[in-house]
Amino acid sequence: MKAKAHRMTRTARTARGRGPAGTRSLLCAALAGLAFGCADPTIEPRPVCDFKAYKRALAERPPSAGPVLIAAVPGTMTELPLNAVNLTSVSITNKILVQATNGTRLPNGQVEVYARMVNCTDFPLQLEGRTHFLTEAQSPAEKVSAWQRVHLPPRTIGHYKATSVESKAVSTYFIELREGT
Repeated sequence: MKAKAHRMTRTARTARGRGPAGTRSLLCAALAGLAFGCADPTIEPRPVCDFKAYKRALAERPPSAGPVLIAAVPGTMTELPLNAVNLTSVSITNKILVQATNGTRLPNGQVEVYARMVNCTDFPLQLEGRTHFLTEAQSPAEKVSAWQRVHLPPRTIGHYKATSVESKAVSTYFIELREGT
């Protein structure tokens, strides 16, 4: 009987855990009804990005059906999709994913664009973005916007937004994103 009681005590002690992790689990269990942010240690932080799937999807995507910026001298650069985001820093290509971009013409005629990015890392990132607003002939409708900083805490989603100065001349845009300095 004594051995059984000892085994139960030992099992209870093991289930409760020892050290900081066990203490944290015990605290979280005791305070479960309160909002103290006790996370299940078996759940991976979100969002989780799959760059291999992203690269496969890009490779399998048909050539751009939308507007593209083409080189003045054929073959000197790849076509740059318009109304989209261009990552200009190689250093962030495996750190962020651009989830969405969109442009909207406001009632006053200006164009507002945004990009939604996901920080796929476990550390904070600082990005910078700027926008080129173009005419229908793909010439600049106005000066390129100033670089704006976007701070992304680990595993979060952030937004970049810019509005054109010109109203009727803007037909297309492209957003450049780079790692901040």
